[in-house]
Amino acid sequence: MELGDEIIPARVSRNSKHIYHVICEKGKFIARVSGAFRHQAKESSDYPSVGDWVPIKIGSDGLEGEIRGLLPRRTVFSRQAVSASGTESKSYEQIVATNVDVTFLIAALDGARGFNLRRIERYLTLTSNSGADPVILLNKADLSSDLEADLEQAKSIAAGAPIHAICALEEGGVEPLRQYVGDGKTVVLLGPSGIGKSTIINGIAGEEIMRTSEVRKSDSRGRHTTTWSELLVLRSGGVLIDTPGLRDVQLWSDESSIGKTFREIIEIAENCRFRNCNHSTEPGCTVIEALESGKISESRLTSYKKQKKEIIDSSRRRELGEKKKHEPPVRPRRKAQRKKR
Repeated sequence: MELGDEIIPARVSRNSKHIYHVICEKGKFIARVSGAFRHQAKESSDYPSVGDWVPIKIGSDGLEGEIRGLLPRRTVFSRQAVSASGTESKSYEQIVATNVDVTFLIAALDGARGFNLRRIERYLTLTSNSGADPVILLNKADLSSDLEADLEQAKSIAAGAPIHAICALEEGGVEPLRQYVGDGKTVVLLGPSGIGKSTIINGIAGEEIMRTSEVRKSDSRGRHTTTWSELLVLRSGGVLIDTPGLRDVQLWSDESSIGKTFREIIEIAENCRFRNCNHSTEPGCTVIEALESGKISESRLTSYKKQKKEIIDSSRRRELGEKKKHEPPVRPRRKAQRKKR
């Protein structure tokens, strides 16, 4: 789409029920999509999301803008969501952030369920599918009972992604992260509630731009403060996208995306006797041999199988949904009228 004199590019910083906050060279505006845009959009993912670039026309009042389209997305970080309609449920793509260069996958080492290897694996798969580069952050490193062991566990599932153990509350605690944040770079922070995303953002920004709450004494967890995704432009350069705590990380990706997350299992499986090996009881299964010899752990293999099955099942549901869209509607059969005697 070519941009005319009255239409300028803007970036979506926040959205709520089709009301968008956008940032452009002329400032910050509230914007809504045009009628033509709404008519062409078929799915929720067709609408703008945080991080999107959109052409807008600013109204004569100089207060609001109209979104005329959606510029191509370089990367898209999505998860699967499910909506229920009557007796049927439908899975759809829920976009978390777009045009992201780096994903900070954050866990907390405070012993409050923040350090979950299986969750990190899921984030890695979604990041691989998005096209962005993953970085694993282990926050609250000062509260770890065995930091070396935690780092080794993270390394065992990192698939080559950089790992940083930090304490965001300490002075200079986020200094290792500045290498990923700079002019022209967009970083999204992902993780459950209470792991210190807002504190990390404030540390990188060098000022308090995000509200934080006190840590609960009962379990050392921070209280959840972010309730929507928001794009923040830093004075020092670069863009950060804060996200609400993702309680449920359902996969929205194709099967190839788990290739990076479980690279060692994929490589071992190439030598299995059968191409369609399920790595369960098949003879000549090199994955089972690796499991028995301790090269891979049972929890790691279980996670791989679970992700693969989830992706396959999701793809089948989407294919079935697409097929139903193109099927002619079923007309109810009329009851035959009784002949009058």
